[in-house]
Amino acid sequence: MDAMLTVVSKVLVMLIMIAVGYLITKKGLLTERGAAEITSILIRVVTPCLIIDSFLSGGDLEPFELLLATAISALAIVLSILLSLPAFRKEPPERRKVLRFAIIFSNAGFMGIPLVQGIVGEKGVVYGSFFIAVFNVICWTYGYRMMNSSAKVSLRTVLFNPGIIGLVIALPLYFLGVELPAVAAEPIGFFSDLNTPLAMLVIGSYIAKVDLHSFVSDLAVYKMAAYRLVLAPAVFLVCLLFIRPSEGLLVTSVIQASCPVAANTVLFAVQYGGDSQLASKTVAVSTVLSILTIPVFTILAQLVSELLH
Repeated sequence: MDAMLTVVSKVLVMLIMIAVGYLITKKGLLTERGAAEITSILIRVVTPCLIIDSFLSGGDLEPFELLLATAISALAIVLSILLSLPAFRKEPPERRKVLRFAIIFSNAGFMGIPLVQGIVGEKGVVYGSFFIAVFNVICWTYGYRMMNSSAKVSLRTVLFNPGIIGLVIALPLYFLGVELPAVAAEPIGFFSDLNTPLAMLVIGSYIAKVDLHSFVSDLAVYKMAAYRLVLAPAVFLVCLLFIRPSEGLLVTSVIQASCPVAANTVLFAVQYGGDSQLASKTVAVSTVLSILTIPVFTILAQLVSELLH
């Protein structure tokens, strides 16, 4: 019951912020140009701060735990990539890349971290930080190339995108145990806190431009949701039966892997000329449906963990 209430409360918070974005766009307070500019700020300024802040607020892990947390996080996303490859072959290329991106990348940060904190505790937040780090590496390499098909993933692209820049700064601070002075840490934290409200406003803004009837009639979005919310976390949980990680790492990873579509789906679609309306639908629909699916996978993960340990 606690897991259900936690999920419902987080989904409601997201939906309220999306609704605000919808309303201010309808009222003309947020224009298409404004939404695009907010997207650029989110990607180029907020994303690096989010990554740095996630490591600054994390604790210490033993080297083996660190490596296992990283490997399991990568496994979750790689499995989603493999599941997405045969999907939506009959869809036009512009729709196909958005739908596949939505399958691969979950909202492991805003939605995943608070759920993990409430259910697993502070050590779960540390595990979750490594999931977010792996997410950003894959998102800004494979995901970037996927959504920006005209770009080539050169060494420069890999090393100098906002996600990797955040990691380059965050990892030495984490491993060396550097504690930043408040004058540096607080601005990073404040910018990091902008991620969720600004991303939800952008999503609401693009939903405002979508024919609401298409939410019901676009069956591909519901097929995508089945992959993202059910198939991907189910396959991942089965794989964890063989890996047998600690209880905290298992439950944390499953929660983050079962989260709805990442807000980055909309941000990347806007930034790189993709189908932003379709991307907005994938986030909105999967977020609502996750009220039903996340508690199920959380309970399953806890049961499996008890059996293994």
